[in-house]
Amino acid sequence: MKKLATLIILLFLCASFGVSQNVEFTKANMSKNKDLRRIYKSYVKHGDKFYYLHDRGYLIALEYYLEAYKTHQNSAVLNYKIADCYLHTLYKYKALPYAKKAFELDPHAVYDMDYMIGMAHHQVEDFDNAILHYSNFKMNYNGNNNDSLLYVAKRIKECNHGKEYIKDTIYDLMDMGPIVNSQYADYVPLIRADQSYMIFTSRRPHKEIDHDKKGRHHGGRLADFDLEYYEDIFRTDHINDSTWSEPYRFDYSTDKFGKHDACVSMSFDGLTIFTYRPDNEGDLFSSKIENGKWTETEPMKGINSKYREDHIAMSYDNKTAYFVSDRPGGFGRKDIWKTTRIGENEWDVPVNLGPTINTEYDEEGVFIHPDGKSLYFSSRGHSTMGGYDIFEATYEDGKWSPPSNMGYPINSPDDDVFFVLTADGKNAYLSSVKEGGFGMQDIYSITPFEKKKHKEFDVVVFKGIVIDKETKVKLNAKVDIIDNSTGIKIFSNTVDAERGFLVTLPTGKEGKNYGIAVEAQGYLFYSENFDLVKKPGFKEYEKIVEMEKVKAGAVLTLRNVFFDFDKWDLKPESVRELDHAIEVLNTYGDMKIQIEGHTDYKGSDSYNQILSEKRCNSVKEYLLKKGFDPKRIVKVIGYGESKPIDTNETDEGRAHNRRVEFRLVE
Repeated sequence: MKKLATLIILLFLCASFGVSQNVEFTKANMSKNKDLRRIYKSYVKHGDKFYYLHDRGYLIALEYYLEAYKTHQNSAVLNYKIADCYLHTLYKYKALPYAKKAFELDPHAVYDMDYMIGMAHHQVEDFDNAILHYSNFKMNYNGNNNDSLLYVAKRIKECNHGKEYIKDTIYDLMDMGPIVNSQYADYVPLIRADQSYMIFTSRRPHKEIDHDKKGRHHGGRLADFDLEYYEDIFRTDHINDSTWSEPYRFDYSTDKFGKHDACVSMSFDGLTIFTYRPDNEGDLFSSKIENGKWTETEPMKGINSKYREDHIAMSYDNKTAYFVSDRPGGFGRKDIWKTTRIGENEWDVPVNLGPTINTEYDEEGVFIHPDGKSLYFSSRGHSTMGGYDIFEATYEDGKWSPPSNMGYPINSPDDDVFFVLTADGKNAYLSSVKEGGFGMQDIYSITPFEKKKHKEFDVVVFKGIVIDKETKVKLNAKVDIIDNSTGIKIFSNTVDAERGFLVTLPTGKEGKNYGIAVEAQGYLFYSENFDLVKKPGFKEYEKIVEMEKVKAGAVLTLRNVFFDFDKWDLKPESVRELDHAIEVLNTYGDMKIQIEGHTDYKGSDSYNQILSEKRCNSVKEYLLKKGFDPKRIVKVIGYGESKPIDTNETDEGRAHNRRVEFRLVE
């Protein structure tokens, strides 16, 4: 009995040893070895069917090849194919052990063995060995495809770039952890300007049960293309510091049944979301909040074409769009294009951003900062260290600066595509595949986002809610922002009572002067002035806007009516606010007004009283010139400095005290 057991063990070992030799899956070898034939038929043959489908099949082929590898590890070709499959997935860093073994078993088993093992070294940042194998491939290549030689030359350049970038680690990346990230792909982080929440695309299953109108379940379905869960959009709320809530499905009005639903951009106020769907080769859609609810998604007319459009970024005023398209007329296959709004959801003829930004290779993942001039995007061209790298360019003096690589470890030899930066420039977020992550792709934060040469962003953020002055009840309201230097309305939106308003605007190094006007049905409008001249850098204003109901005694304060120092002639930038006031007052034709003027405390009491009265009379003259009924103006009073509403010890306080008011009287 003991001998029989020993014999069985020896036979098993011999069979195993026979299969594990460096034996390839050729007809001759398989005719001699039934175990080799069995492995081929069970796994390798099926794997090859998917392997030669290329992009669509690598992941499935890999599953079959790894099963074959469990019992036959010493095939150079099988090791090569496993490594090659990994190099065409999100797990490129797993290729090297198989690539090295394939090379050790037979360096000539496949014509591009050196190129493949060079790629495997490249992906784990072993740049010297990658260059060695790339160079060997280039030296020994005897084919007639010049593109192969050009591409390997590009790979060598990427490795040399990587060697330089890795010497100077500028940023510290932090995986956002298992609460935000999942074992699935999580990517395209989008942050509201006040950093209160983030939305992102994920291929995780849904926890919620969703049904369409016919009662069909459509949560967490698998896509036919790659057998992964369909893309969907999730939201995580910022609790404090680096703590975020567990993500939940971002529910906006759209039909999700049987479709990918991927976010690609969000307006800085969070009131508009831009999504991608594979319709019509790939189109962009938008949805916005109206009366507290999301509208149905609409295709972006003038941007979508019969070609692929898959990413977009909106300027601070929602009037300029930067998007990615593979339409003809560019410099590579996928380029970044620019267009301006000509209607509610219509856009002008797009123009290419040109060869400074676009290359002969693909560009992707565009993001424009609210400063209006800092552009971030991903590219396979420029000075990349491999795959897509993230670059920064600045628009100054009517042209874009040459893009600069964001460096290591933001960029890696793999694809680093989607990057966003907060309005204050302190925090950045990106999605990437890095060894040690929680899933296929993870979202990473860079907090604080500080370069060795710190870049200051000249941006102001207005944030607030609108309430009834007496009851403190939150109100729906229309908010307008005006550039007082040009008189141009740069923002206009109806904001939800609960969400309030949030506006990001560039100030530039020279500063800006902005006016804000708020209207609500049945209330006097509210205005305020933000004088940001010669105050570069990031500024944030949080405001509770108290609205007064239209009734006798209510006061309409005009803070965007301007006079030169020691003058009482109206400045041109005052016209818009006065016209607005006339429009509102004409809505309530039975109400009369008393015009009251106020100054700060600079100058004598008597002088300020006279100056304030002269300014009131200038306002009265303008109203009469515009056809306002003189019988509705009952009195003009100059109070001088006697009724301050703020401190006179600061520039901002004194600015608030310099004002013209309309008091409603019966």
